[in-house]
Amino acid sequence: MMALVSTESRCKINPFLRVTGRRADNYHTLETVFLPLRDPSDTLEADFDAAPGIVLDVCGCKLPNGMENLVCRAAALYAEAAGVPPRWRFRLEKRIPVASGLGGGSADAAAALRLLEERFGALGGEKLKKLALKLGADVPFFLDPRPAIARGVGEELTPVSAQALPLVLVNAGFPVSSKWAYRRFDQCGTAPSSGMLEGMSEGLKNGDLEQIAHNVRNDLAPALWRKFPVLTLIRGELTARGALAVEISGSGPTLFAVMPDVSSARRTAAELAEKFPRWRSFATEVLQ
Repeated sequence: MMALVSTESRCKINPFLRVTGRRADNYHTLETVFLPLRDPSDTLEADFDAAPGIVLDVCGCKLPNGMENLVCRAAALYAEAAGVPPRWRFRLEKRIPVASGLGGGSADAAAALRLLEERFGALGGEKLKKLALKLGADVPFFLDPRPAIARGVGEELTPVSAQALPLVLVNAGFPVSSKWAYRRFDQCGTAPSSGMLEGMSEGLKNGDLEQIAHNVRNDLAPALWRKFPVLTLIRGELTARGALAVEISGSGPTLFAVMPDVSSARRTAAELAEKFPRWRSFATEVLQ
């Protein structure tokens, strides 16, 4: 009989993202805020008594199901580090848009590591974080996703307080690679951001929506606004419905809108889903 376990894989937004430099290995250093969201989320299910090897089934979209997929790579790294011969079959139900700036792939990799560590308990917290970092700079955050300021390449995490924050996410249905976004940033540069990170942190702590909206920033966004006019159209639709701020999350192209209250967030997401069925619209909230 199969021994199945499962976990939810949560996404994130970056209400603040400032690129602070570039290392010799070409990784960019950041100051950013990670906010984990309740929706959308993926579900990862695992059978740890399957045939020898690592197998992944993906439902909900077309994704690689071999070692190109971060779930399989995470499992292979864990097997090697823990000295456990894998007999693992995973099933990933995908609801987070792919290459959307929401961190879905990293979240799925972290979910695989969590399930494996819960089953085998072979590594412990610090070793698991180091393993996660090998998969991607933001994978350690998703091991225990809570509001945080991230520095370095995204792996140096400092917890922050965050009150309820009514949000709408809109994804126009096309992917943008992080590599493309960072390359365009290198061509465009950035502007000063004095006090904005502190302002964002204070606004989140106090639940001050106006202060949060005033300090929204994403250094990667200008290139995306120029390249994809549909994003400006989406921003206009959100602004017309009362959004206090609209910005691109991470490397995009998903937009997030800070709304005045939960009811307006739900109404806006429903209206956009009806008016633009090709877009994916979500009313969501921050996980505490």
